[in-house]
Amino acid sequence: MIRCIIVDDELPAREELKYILSKSSKVSVVGEASYGKEAIDLNKKLKPDLIFLDIQMPQMSGIDVAKELIIGEHIPIIIFITAYDSFALEAFEVNAVDYLLKPLSEDRLLKRIEKIESMKDNTHTYSLESIDRLIKQMKSASPARLAVYYNNKLIPIDTKDIIYITIEAKNTMIITTNGRYQANNTLNELCNKLDSHIFFRSHKSYILNLNFIESIEPWFNATYNINLKHTKDVVPVSRKYAKIFKETMNID
Repeated sequence: MIRCIIVDDELPAREELKYILSKSSKVSVVGEASYGKEAIDLNKKLKPDLIFLDIQMPQMSGIDVAKELIIGEHIPIIIFITAYDSFALEAFEVNAVDYLLKPLSEDRLLKRIEKIESMKDNTHTYSLESIDRLIKQMKSASPARLAVYYNNKLIPIDTKDIIYITIEAKNTMIITTNGRYQANNTLNELCNKLDSHIFFRSHKSYILNLNFIESIEPWFNATYNINLKHTKDVVPVSRKYAKIFKETMNID
């Protein structure tokens, strides 16, 4: 039996993966983690054969987590779960890193389990250099610009100028240092595109640029309100994301 851990910051994604894996008698899900440090701790505690790692997570990306795992005492088989486009996928293939593409293919996943069963008792190693190269290539895959709508025209904006992103009347709005724009992307799609070291999902309806935080106000029920530079708007940090936010900002 293959013992595995699922690591993804979104509960529905973990549930979907668990559902597909339940169709195989050769794998058992022994643990779940919603962020990087939790995954590293679970790996030490449970010593799984396999870890499914989502790439885009707050604070530590899946690739950053893998870098920690491969220098630890227990090195599991690692499969990245990614929604990246074909340009970024070349980085995985060139560096011989195993991955599955979102939305997950049940057939491909179950075939991968068959393959892993035959190799789980063998010694498997990962190249730290390959992971380092992968990190650099994935960072370069994060877009420097996004095309957004303004007065029925597409306007390119620099991602470094984005203050925060939110949902207004079911539309995705990007607030920048130069104005407010509408985007065709969902918040989840933008989370997958933008650099997770800079952009933080603070709420189901908000993504904020950590570089624009001016002050942090503790609020009710262990939540926070974020005051941002260049705007009077206040962005909330919900309870779901508060723990990861505290770690990201080194809040005791």
